Amino acid sequence: MSAVEWISPDQTDAWDAFVVRHPLGRVYHLSAWRKVLETSFAHIRGGFLALRDDNGQIQAGVPVYGVKSWLLKNRTVSVPFATISDPLISTREDFDLLWEPIEKTARQHKSKRIEIRIYRANIECLPHQMSPGAKYKHHYIPLDRSADELFRSFHDSCVRRRVKKAIRAGVIVEERQDIDSLRKFHAMLAATRRRFGLLPMPLAFFESMYRCLIPDHGALYLALYEGRPVGGSLALKFKDQWTVEYCGHFDDAPPGTDQLVWWHTVERAKNSGAEYFSLGRTSLNNEGLLDYKRRWGSVEEDLTDFVWLPGSAQASGKSQTSMLHGAGYAAVGLFQHAPERIRKYLGNFCYRHLG
Repeated sequence: MSAVEWISPDQTDAWDAFVVRHPLGRVYHLSAWRKVLETSFAHIRGGFLALRDDNGQIQAGVPVYGVKSWLLKNRTVSVPFATISDPLISTREDFDLLWEPIEKTARQHKSKRIEIRIYRANIECLPHQMSPGAKYKHHYIPLDRSADELFRSFHDSCVRRRVKKAIRAGVIVEERQDIDSLRKFHAMLAATRRRFGLLPMPLAFFESMYRCLIPDHGALYLALYEGRPVGGSLALKFKDQWTVEYCGHFDDAPPGTDQLVWWHTVERAKNSGAEYFSLGRTSLNNEGLLDYKRRWGSVEEDLTDFVWLPGSAQASGKSQTSMLHGAGYAAVGLFQHAPERIRKYLGNFCYRHLG
C-alpha cells in the first residue's frame, strides 16, 4: 500500500535520485535548491513530500515551501523563485494522496493561499480546488541542430550582427568559478536592473547559488573587454536542459556584449549534450523582453500558476507577488535614479516578501 511521508534530512540523496529519474524533474526540485533558498531567505523554509510504492521507492512527490510575509501574507508554494517547475506526479490519484498533508501544512503555516507552479504536468491531475492564477510565457531554444544552423535561426540585426560586432570589438567570454567573479556579475546584474527601473536582487541569493550549485548544476560566464569584466550570465543546468534567466552588463560594455554572452552560453549548453536552452519565464506585460526572446528563434509556450485560497471557490487572476512586481513597474523612474544604497535596501526589503 502506498505511503505518504516527509523526506527526512538523511534521505535527501534518495529524493535527488528520484528527481533525476522523473521526466518532470528540474534543478528547482533538488535538495540543493532548497539549500539555496533557505540560506538566502529567512522567510522561506521547505520540505519534500513523497509518495512511496509498496517496495518503498519514491513514485511521486512535491517540494513544499512555506513563505512568510506580513506584507503579502503567508503562503505555501511549490517552488519559490523557480522559472519552471511541476509537481512530480503521474496521475490524479498521486496528487489526491499528497494533497491532504499539503493542505494540513498550509493550515499550520497559516497560509492565505497555496500556489502550485505548472510547466508540463497534466493539469487534470491537480485537485479540483485549484484554479488558474498568474500567467507567464516561457521561451526555449531546441538544440537539435548544428551550431551554424542555430546561429542562422537568430534575428539578423538584433542578434547575429551584434554578436559579430562584440567579437570585432575584442570582447571575449570566459567561464569563472571564483566568488570574486560572482560578485562582479551581481554588480552587472544590478546595473542592468537599474537601467530598466527594477530593484537589485539580493547578493546573498547569488552567493548561495555559487556555493550550492556551481559547478555541478551551475555555470558562470563573464564577458571581458580590455581585460575587465563588462557582462555576464549565470546558467543553471540539469539533465537535458540549461536555463539562463540572470544576465547583465555594465553601462560602458561594448554593443553586443549581452548577445555574445548568450550565444556563448548556448554553444556551451549544446556542446555539453543539452537538448534545450531555456530563456526563462516572462511576465505578459513585459513586451520588450518578450520580443527580445522571440528574436532568438525560440519556442514560446504558456505557463500558469495554479492557486487555492482557503475558504474561496475561485482564485484571483493576479497573485500578490505579481501585484508587488506591478507596483515596482509603476515606480520605474524612482528606482532608476535612487542612490545605490537606497536601491539595495529596497531590493532586500522586497525580496524578503517574494517567493
